[in-house]
Amino acid sequence: MAELNDFTGSVALVVSSCDAFFDAWRPFHAFLQKFWLDCPLDIFLVTNELDLRSSRIRALRVGADRGWSSNFLRVLEQLAHPYILYLQEDYFLTAPVNSRQMARDFAQVIDSDADSLCFRARPRNDPGFQPLNDRFGVVSLNSDGRTRCQVTLWKRSALRSILRPEETAWNFEARGSARAQTMKILSYTRRDNTPIPYLMSAISRGLWMPDAIALCHEHGIAIEPFFRPLFSPRPWQRRLRRAIGRARLRRALRAQLGKPIELP
Repeated sequence: MAELNDFTGSVALVVSSCDAFFDAWRPFHAFLQKFWLDCPLDIFLVTNELDLRSSRIRALRVGADRGWSSNFLRVLEQLAHPYILYLQEDYFLTAPVNSRQMARDFAQVIDSDADSLCFRARPRNDPGFQPLNDRFGVVSLNSDGRTRCQVTLWKRSALRSILRPEETAWNFEARGSARAQTMKILSYTRRDNTPIPYLMSAISRGLWMPDAIALCHEHGIAIEPFFRPLFSPRPWQRRLRRAIGRARLRRALRAQLGKPIELP
């Protein structure tokens, strides 16, 4: 039976991010330490100009922020691993990762030459979804959910072939499915049996979500620096808080430049 250690040279765990979200790096790392301390994969965090000091996570610096897809194309050029496990900095783990189940999934994806496996099921499976086992199946060709920025194992060459410069992550989700119609795209069938349970997303439109703050408080995890306002259900308050958050972010970035962020 496959073990996760078997994939240390072939799968890289890549955390998509940019300097504008550096306040999420410490809590992300804290939840990783708490719920996946024995992860044997090489772990990379995408940054622009900021640097890290960590025994587990390596910074992948891409320079000036050119947008999600342009940044990620540069990331894929820097990696030699044929597969990547895609995460984002505000996907906070909520329970222990089932490494044995994940290793089985990795083995099946690679052995079948599939292009991706999304570990987060959609609320409902699309018509034409073809189950392969009790955990996941093949996403139908006409589905609009073939390219989702959830936790996903991607064949690096396949992901690179459907990325387009200057697209946002939302653009990629909306347009990428059509570009991936010739690919074998897999997805989990349910959300209650994923090997990697996580909160999606801790930050929405530049604001901390209340459930993310509650999760951090529950586990005694500090958000440092804390400059980002809390999400509000009122549109006018969200606009005001985002403007406040942008001003605070500029100050926080100026204060952080030249100082590596410690992720012990």
